[in-house]
Amino acid sequence: MSPTPPDSSPPGAPLRFASFEIRPAERLLLKAGQPAELGTRAFDLLLALAERRERVVSKHELLELVWPGLVVEENNIAVQVNALRKLLGGDVVTTIPGRGYRFTAPADAPAPTAAAPAPVAAAQPAEAQTKTLPTNLPRVLQTLRGRTEDLAALGAMLDQHELVSIVGAGGMGKTLLAQHLLARHSEAYAHGVCWVELATLDDGAALPGAIAHAAGLQPGPGEPLAALAAALAPLSLLIALDNAEHLLEAVAEVCAALVHAAPGLKLVVTSQAPLKLPLERVYRIGPLAVPQGPLPAAQALGFSAVALFAERAANADARFTLTDANAADVIDICRALDGQALAIELAAARAPTLSVQRLASAMQDRLRLLTASRNRSAPPRQQTLRAALAWSHGLLAQREAVVFRRLAVFNGSFSLELAQAVVAEAGPEAEAAGLDEWGVVDALSELVDRSLVALAEAQHDMSDLPRYRLLDSPRAYAQEQLQASGEAAALKQRHAEAVAAHFEAEWARSHSGELGLQAWERQLLQDAGNAHDALAWLDAAGDACRALQIASTWLLTMSVVMEAERLALVTRCHGWLARLGDDEALALQARCRLMIGRRGANDLAEAELALSIARRSHAQQPDRWLLYATLSHYVLRRALILSAEAVVPEMLAELAALEDPSWPPHRRLWRTEPLGLLGLVQGGAAAAQGLRLLREHLVLVQAAGGNATMVLFNLVDGELSNGDAEAAVRTGQGLLDSLEGQRDAHRFKMMVQMNLAAALLRLDRRAEARALLHSGWPVALRFEWYPSYADHLSLLLAMEGQHALAARLLGYADAAVARESQIRHVSEIDSVSQATALASAALGEAVFQQLRKEGQALADEQVAALAFSASPGI
Repeated sequence: MSPTPPDSSPPGAPLRFASFEIRPAERLLLKAGQPAELGTRAFDLLLALAERRERVVSKHELLELVWPGLVVEENNIAVQVNALRKLLGGDVVTTIPGRGYRFTAPADAPAPTAAAPAPVAAAQPAEAQTKTLPTNLPRVLQTLRGRTEDLAALGAMLDQHELVSIVGAGGMGKTLLAQHLLARHSEAYAHGVCWVELATLDDGAALPGAIAHAAGLQPGPGEPLAALAAALAPLSLLIALDNAEHLLEAVAEVCAALVHAAPGLKLVVTSQAPLKLPLERVYRIGPLAVPQGPLPAAQALGFSAVALFAERAANADARFTLTDANAADVIDICRALDGQALAIELAAARAPTLSVQRLASAMQDRLRLLTASRNRSAPPRQQTLRAALAWSHGLLAQREAVVFRRLAVFNGSFSLELAQAVVAEAGPEAEAAGLDEWGVVDALSELVDRSLVALAEAQHDMSDLPRYRLLDSPRAYAQEQLQASGEAAALKQRHAEAVAAHFEAEWARSHSGELGLQAWERQLLQDAGNAHDALAWLDAAGDACRALQIASTWLLTMSVVMEAERLALVTRCHGWLARLGDDEALALQARCRLMIGRRGANDLAEAELALSIARRSHAQQPDRWLLYATLSHYVLRRALILSAEAVVPEMLAELAALEDPSWPPHRRLWRTEPLGLLGLVQGGAAAAQGLRLLREHLVLVQAAGGNATMVLFNLVDGELSNGDAEAAVRTGQGLLDSLEGQRDAHRFKMMVQMNLAAALLRLDRRAEARALLHSGWPVALRFEWYPSYADHLSLLLAMEGQHALAARLLGYADAAVARESQIRHVSEIDSVSQATALASAALGEAVFQQLRKEGQALADEQVAALAFSASPGI
């Protein structure tokens, strides 16, 4: 449910929702105009939430508001919330596990005054191209206990070595230590620090793509690891790869390649075992410090294990304090858990429920029982953490134990709604057992409190709905419990169905205008692990329809860094399409969605097939926008691959007829891009219309929250094609400035440098153009942009009076264009025309043609030596 926005009602004003009205001044709740029976505390709780409906209200804040000055049990809140839900309905007060409660009933409020239309903002690069570099670290780090010396030693190792591995048993705190290490060194690297979580990866081949995606990079085509290495080569960056033990060989291969290729790169790896590379420096961390015997509380807190226990227990219950009376038992608990951070946190979470004395006694008994029968061939993580996890699980109530094991089907993080859809049951029996939707919420809250489920990231804004995840070791234990319960197959089926329904809803949401395009992609990508597991289950079950619901939406989120994964998914989709059988309407729509998801494909035949499918699908099951988007894609591909003349007026008329002016920018931007580029390709009078459409496209992309960087790049081309070199320089220089310091700047920077250089040449600013072309040339060779670079470079040489070199370079460019099967666009054609005129006039036509022919045999390295070693003007 969408949160209720704050209104302008004065304090104490009545609040109406559904058939209810709260009158604060009279301390009265009305239902259909009649007083409703509600206890004093329940009314106080309702009023406290309603007056703060713009945010989540924590349990501690509610205790202070409703029971001021009193010592009461936290479960009093749950009792009063249940009373409210019975009277008001289940959708008035929402529990946010781990955070608190929120009033979510839509309130009746005066209609807001219509605001004047906001002025169109000046063209700016998209969010992804701003100076904020993603770290993927939690916004707020947990306190690091007892690792001051470790942190300093690791910092010194990083100063001397490119690859440092933090090695230790599961639960020792490697992840938190590495997070603090990155946070401390975030200013030491020009391109910042980046955290890469490997726990959800199960295939080493996906590792390069995962690193590229986490770092916000877009490697070029080719073998993924080589492309990633090339993308990282110019950067000064610190990357951490967390939880590497299940992918040791792949991680070792990737680290060796990246360190060799990128001199400014430093790598930190956390793992239960070393990579065994010659260049690796291993730093092993041991347990937290534990006293060897009883100590007074003040002295015991000097030991990191005890300090961690005291801090986590106080987090679970603010009234907990380490005292001389309980210090000995806390020391016994920490010693029994071998000073392992995760195990200590699990124990501390139970301190509010049990006395510390009972906690120590129960732990000792349970640990002795489990260690006597443990499997010594099990992984190190299970030899020690299994005892703490089994003990903690044994203290769970029946409902929490059921919810805990069922959450094991999630891969990575999950939303509250998805958890309810998968874990909850329906019917009176489920409600009685506490396994209905609200019971699952309450159980999830308990699991968060006990550190068995974690918030996926720290939240500053209490209005943001969080995501949750089972910690790594608890999930492994929960999976065993799920398998033993006999529920595994049923839960995996429910998980797959829920994920498919979620992705199907997100397909429509992506074009609805409800959320910015980049924000929508980021949100959906959080469920990539769940999508992966759901597709595997649906594939095995032969459920092609649901598999395609997930895949067609997931393709929309896959950036160019995930091209290998994209192609693999498309291949799988063809197999699912074959299973749809006689349901032609469903098959056609699925095929068309897949084509839309692969919008960047340059295959004209594929675009043509997509259009024919869209027409047939529209005839059977009308979807106006799907046909509109497919036709837009086809027009663009036809213009760029064939010619502008290949786009007949009937196509443009059909596009105009299909478009609905009431559509949000998310939908309408599909037409403005192809028509704008079509005008540029046509040139002449059509180029001005193309430039106008590109500017309109920029406004639409920005309004839709999309990435406007490529639009700005095309805009430079459009301004240049229309003869406005000054505007092209301003736009190009602004875009180039925005790329400074970005990790993925080198490829796109090269493209912008080329267009900016072309504009500068039109203004006879040769020195600036030479510097840009010289800087971008090596990158242009790697990404097959060198034919266009050579066209502009030939004009530069001709303008500098190096006519023989210009003629030879024109020949080289002719051969490169043919070799790469490219076509010259307006700016390249203009540069070639001017270079030809200058060089042939100076050399004579015969000599010019001979030198141009000889230039076709030039090698890439010869071009660099000739063009950038010669002195201008010679």
